[in-house]
Amino acid sequence: MNRLFKACEVGLGFEHQTAYSLFAEYMRKYICSRMNNVFGYIEECSDSLFKDQEFCEVDALVFTWLSYFEIENLQERGVECRKLTLKNLVKKNEEIFGEFKKPDKLGKLVSTATGAWMLKQVSDKKRFKSVRIGDFKTVNDHENDIQFSVTSYILDNGTEVIAFRGTDTSVAGWKEDCMTSYSLKVPSQELALEYLNKRRGKRPIIVTGHSKGGNLAIYAASMCRKTLVPRISDVYNFDGPGFCFDIKTTKNFKEIKDRIHSYIPGSSIVGMLLQHVDDYVVVSSLSAGILQHYAFYWKIEGRSFVLQKKRNLSSRSMDTAFRQWMEDLSLEQRKAFVEAVFSAIEDSGVKYFDEFSTSDLRKLFSKMNSMDAQTKKMVRSFLGKLVKASSSEVISAASDVFGRVKDNMAEKISNTLAKHFNQ
Repeated sequence: MNRLFKACEVGLGFEHQTAYSLFAEYMRKYICSRMNNVFGYIEECSDSLFKDQEFCEVDALVFTWLSYFEIENLQERGVECRKLTLKNLVKKNEEIFGEFKKPDKLGKLVSTATGAWMLKQVSDKKRFKSVRIGDFKTVNDHENDIQFSVTSYILDNGTEVIAFRGTDTSVAGWKEDCMTSYSLKVPSQELALEYLNKRRGKRPIIVTGHSKGGNLAIYAASMCRKTLVPRISDVYNFDGPGFCFDIKTTKNFKEIKDRIHSYIPGSSIVGMLLQHVDDYVVVSSLSAGILQHYAFYWKIEGRSFVLQKKRNLSSRSMDTAFRQWMEDLSLEQRKAFVEAVFSAIEDSGVKYFDEFSTSDLRKLFSKMNSMDAQTKKMVRSFLGKLVKASSSEVISAASDVFGRVKDNMAEKISNTLAKHFNQ
């Protein structure tokens, strides 16, 4: 972060303190605001039951984020969570682990703490407190590169909401995500399909997920048994990545395509990866850059998201960079790249990215320096395209802070960033 400040300081001719002040202003304006976001919706629109007011897209986001709550921790303590209401789930959790605490950063990489905070917020609201836990399943297998979790919720109108959790900070989870760039299916997708196919009875089903969870929601709904398709009323995908194959060719897609609702933020990066469903809508966000991936800051009015006409420059530039890099590699080369990079990470002994220390990074760089020439070339190509595209990310953020950025100033930012990050 200091390096980024220094780059902006040099490129724009600002004094150091001025750069920090402007960035702080930006953070206050965009990151700290809670107006017109999902928490505002919970406070203002939770007075009616689902049987009295129909399920909406923002409800889908609420349940999607509730899936980040680590319900498996209660189960490990001997608590039978199935059939518990959300209100009683909070009560049981606080009896064992103490009161819920608001996360220091709602937009940080780890989302499990934010899921717990979301649960606390809805647990006393009329619309959500009587919602029951239907079922859940969690698999964390570092040896086999699996990170998977799903929770189902039973609404007061009888509908079952199946919410797939996105990626956490585990190395296994991120490696599995990267495996989708060359594999037709990964373990989490198979687990998602298996879970959905086990649904019995006649309940209407809503499938939802954020990030990797959105990918799993579309995959499972597109591949599930035919007799289940009529029960699926909606599939929600919140900034989830695509597939290395055309999902539109799967057996159920034509039947469910009109029920799939894909949402991406203006600066989407994750949601634009690989081959995806093109029929998406762009949501305006109170945040900027990669932080827009965290939907806490997506703008909401009433029961709907605030939309914008098209993606931001940063998203389009990143999308182009990733696509160009991917097109240059065969599936075998993509696999070799992923295996080499994650082998270096795993050899450092770290299982979670938020555990990385300075010494771990030194070990990682040392391992990467010992890669063969072809892999090094792929890494350099990837980083080069990423740095070039990243300059537009800063330009986009600067535009939000300073208003319209002149062409020569944008060029200064781009050139300065390229210079500093290529050293």
